[in-house]
Amino acid sequence: MRRDVAEVARGVYVATSRHYATTSTLVVSGGSALVVDPAWDADELGGLAANLSHLGVRCAAGLSTHLHYDHVLWHPDLPDVPRWASAWSAQQWREHRDALLQPLVGDLSSELLDLAGHLTPLPEEPRPAPAALPWSGREIRLHEHDAHAPAHLAAEIPDAGVLLAGDMLSDVELPMPADDDTDLTTYRMGLDHIADVVARSTVVVPGHGTPSTDPMSRLDADRRYLDDLDRYGASDDPRQGLPGMAELHAANIRRARI
Repeated sequence: MRRDVAEVARGVYVATSRHYATTSTLVVSGGSALVVDPAWDADELGGLAANLSHLGVRCAAGLSTHLHYDHVLWHPDLPDVPRWASAWSAQQWREHRDALLQPLVGDLSSELLDLAGHLTPLPEEPRPAPAALPWSGREIRLHEHDAHAPAHLAAEIPDAGVLLAGDMLSDVELPMPADDDTDLTTYRMGLDHIADVVARSTVVVPGHGTPSTDPMSRLDADRRYLDDLDRYGASDDPRQGLPGMAELHAANIRRARI
């Protein structure tokens, strides 16, 4: 296995990219695997395929937790399989492909650009009931909310007690609301929506950062940060001093004042 891949629970392997500590997860069941949010550079994407080969399993499907460009990548060494995402995310990529792909132009090869964003829509389920991923391997429960992005998915692996949180519950990123969340209300609703899942999980894997065996501490940190902004217009959260967070923190303060 590559040195940057760790088994965080039985049959759940996490790789960390050199770009923004972006995580990719391999969920193994028997001889097959689900690849969640593969990222980022060509060698890292190819490394995921090599890891699957080392494990003696085949890629049966992919899952993108949301529509952002760093969560919809793929590699030619990974097979042409369903790459599930919320119905809304898949629609956005069908209708606005060029605009959504633009941040990757010049960063990835034309081959990888061509593979990005080809998402298979999941059946739409009424909220708040979780949907089940249509994979014949392990049970994966999907919890949809709009906190970081519209129709964002959190993927729960019940038999391992693992929550793949997408771009939530990070130790290196502050809460990052969707563009249309002008007052942080939607973000709070998203945290509330997944709170019960967080409480019953023993491992959380954020989309950026490090996995944790104390998921509730991540949820508590995000709620405390938002509460501080509402009450005081400021926060002592140490994440605000990390690279790229000052601008986000300032934007969150403006949202909290509305």
